Amino acid sequence: MRALELHDYRRGVFAETGSHLDRVANLALRFAEQVAPELAADPLVAYGFRLHDIGMIGVSTLTAVKQGPLTHAELDEIREHPWLGERIVATVPPLNGVARHVIGGHHEKWDGSGYPRGLRGEDIPLVARIFALADAFDVMTNDQPYRQALPIDLAVTEIDAKAGSHFDPMLARIFLRMLGELSVGATDATTTETRIAPADETAAGERAARV
Repeated sequence: MRALELHDYRRGVFAETGSHLDRVANLALRFAEQVAPELAADPLVAYGFRLHDIGMIGVSTLTAVKQGPLTHAELDEIREHPWLGERIVATVPPLNGVARHVIGGHHEKWDGSGYPRGLRGEDIPLVARIFALADAFDVMTNDQPYRQALPIDLAVTEIDAKAGSHFDPMLARIFLRMLGELSVGATDATTTETRIAPADETAAGERAARV
């Protein structure tokens, strides 16, 4: 499987989860500000971005961080996490809207081959289509239990190749253009992280705090 396909099925949610949440929420909000300012202004969107994989609490640790190939049963277990996440946030009225759309829809694909519902094209909520791009990029460009981080140029190539199949093609073009405009790719001695301008690094937390 290629990097993006691995991203769709195996998530390192127990490895540096907090860092991933900060990075991806910040990047997704930055992207939303460009393509849907009304969504970026809604603090519940930030909650959805941060809680996108809350359903992974129902997936065994061994499955979530497994380094070898997944069995059919393990794949089925992974594919249940958007359903479980939706059920969890449905019990919290403020989250039973746009945040739920992120949680339930961020693994759907433009061509209908995603999960859990197999939604296609614009039937996938816009906020989920926005988040899917940021999430894919962040996962590919940071170390995971099952592989090392990819160089940013390879991640960009993968997203470009999947525009129109995995991703909304118009959003993918805008997202890649945005990446070219941002300062990305700073690397420290132990991990590779996507870096946005420092002033924006706490944006996700500040938006969430306003609820």
